[in-house]
Amino acid sequence: MTQRRSLSPWIWLTGVCILGSVGCLAPQSDEIDASFIHLPGESDPAEAPRMAWSATHMDLGLLAAGEQRHLTYTVTNDGGAPMVIAQVLPSCGCTVAEAWDEGPIAPGESRDIVLHFKAGETTSTLSESATVVTNAIPASIELTFTADVLGPDRTETPQP
Repeated sequence: MTQRRSLSPWIWLTGVCILGSVGCLAPQSDEIDASFIHLPGESDPAEAPRMAWSATHMDLGLLAAGEQRHLTYTVTNDGGAPMVIAQVLPSCGCTVAEAWDEGPIAPGESRDIVLHFKAGETTSTLSESATVVTNAIPASIELTFTADVLGPDRTETPQP
């Protein structure tokens, strides 16, 4: 009678690991497959999120030098898919965007964007803005505001 020898469990396990790892060495492709990404409204624009703002411009009127104001802009998702506000980018250092709720805005719901503005120390007429970036169509909008800043009269000659 012939005796059959069995393989050691370690040799068997090593063989399985080698065969398993060879399957992971598939050739790499330089192409990126983005077929799994779904953009709301790509097949039907009526299904996309849409921004509807109560106002996109505010006139702050006359401000004293150094005065601070808080501006509230309200956006409603007037589209057919959830809208996400990705960024709020003020145009200058005198304006700061307050942290906003980053959760999706369901169709029909609204959200506030609050900007904090501090007027400069000199008399000037200014026009500032903040760009809001979303997943809506169009993807961004510019919120603007103007003000007339009244500062100290700089025409006088300083006395020694």
